[in-house]
Amino acid sequence: MSNSSLGERIKKARKEAEMTQNELAREIVTSSMICQIENGKAYPSYKVLAALAERLTKPIEYFVSDTETNIRQRSSFTLAKALMASGSYAKAYSLLKSMQEYGQTEADDFYMTLAKCCQELGKYDEAIERLDERLAAAHGDSDQVFTIYLRMGDVADHSGQYQLALYHWRKAFEMLDRVDADPFDRAQLLTSIGNTYHRLGCYEEAVQFLEQAFEERKENVSLEDLGQMFLTLSLSYRDSNNFDQATLFSDRAHAIFKSLNHLHLATEVRRSLAVLLAKQHGKIQEALQMLDECTERYMKNDDLYNIGLTHVETAVVLQLAGEVETAISMVNDSLELIATDDLELARAHRLLAELHREKRSIKEAIHHLYLSLNLYQRHGHSVGMMEAMNLSVTLYHEWEQIRTTQFEELIIA
Repeated sequence: MSNSSLGERIKKARKEAEMTQNELAREIVTSSMICQIENGKAYPSYKVLAALAERLTKPIEYFVSDTETNIRQRSSFTLAKALMASGSYAKAYSLLKSMQEYGQTEADDFYMTLAKCCQELGKYDEAIERLDERLAAAHGDSDQVFTIYLRMGDVADHSGQYQLALYHWRKAFEMLDRVDADPFDRAQLLTSIGNTYHRLGCYEEAVQFLEQAFEERKENVSLEDLGQMFLTLSLSYRDSNNFDQATLFSDRAHAIFKSLNHLHLATEVRRSLAVLLAKQHGKIQEALQMLDECTERYMKNDDLYNIGLTHVETAVVLQLAGEVETAISMVNDSLELIATDDLELARAHRLLAELHREKRSIKEAIHHLYLSLNLYQRHGHSVGMMEAMNLSVTLYHEWEQIRTTQFEELIIA
């Protein structure tokens, strides 16, 4: 007898008998309990196990052999989960790998846990490999496939592969009507898709999924999560130029974060509100004052990254006011504060391209646009790439005009 878990043996016997989980469970336990037993998340009483064995026409000894091994296995697995809960992922990983080496695995639950551990340790390729194995072994189990797609999306998101994350989450979304998904998982999936669309610059899609997530979660959501959702909605509306809705959700987010005394997020909302004031109402000085206050708060916490982002937003307001030189100086300061591979750096370089174009410094504008385009491409930000390419066509056209003019002046001279 192979050293497989009790859940695996019940599942194997059920498949051999060509029974569904509902058929096996009927008048003994619920089908949900059978699912949990097969996935190693619950263990049946002796009475229940005897009834299941009889229905599967197997001797009960078939399921309870190697009991000591199974007990040791469950103990090791429980310890690994406890280590992960305490943040000791390296120790949990070593324990899980030793269990795998000796064949002591809890089927789906084991490999999903190992994949999560790999993800937290940055071992993304191994995490995907484990999940791919589970996907191949799911054999049309829709609930299991749905869960695996959720996790594959998480791994891709953590590794910065946002287009791939969106692909996996959209696959899970397509299954929502066919699975018995937990309400939290449904809402979390919609939120993840909405946030990723926003990150990729697809603002209409972001709003669509975030509003749907809000409808799913509004009866059972923490204030902080609600504030985060309102903040992302505000930014998506702002970047799609729907300033009225952007202001509405910014005000809601700010009220929530202020009530929670969450100064960092309240400052982030205030930064967004400042840009809205300038774009929608032309209140340039009020917006600049608000951005200065945001910078001061970030400086108190030595938060260089958010200081850099605030410099970029300040430059946007200065551009609206026609103060191009000051705006360029502000963005240049931000370049040293934002990580070299950060998506926000693409936005900063594109803004510099626009500002240098206004100065008629076309060579400088082309240089920064090239840097912006490369970053957008690296992050799979399709909307940013399209906007940068549209600007590049304009810039190269203007550059040709300048060269032609200079050539004609040279001939005349």
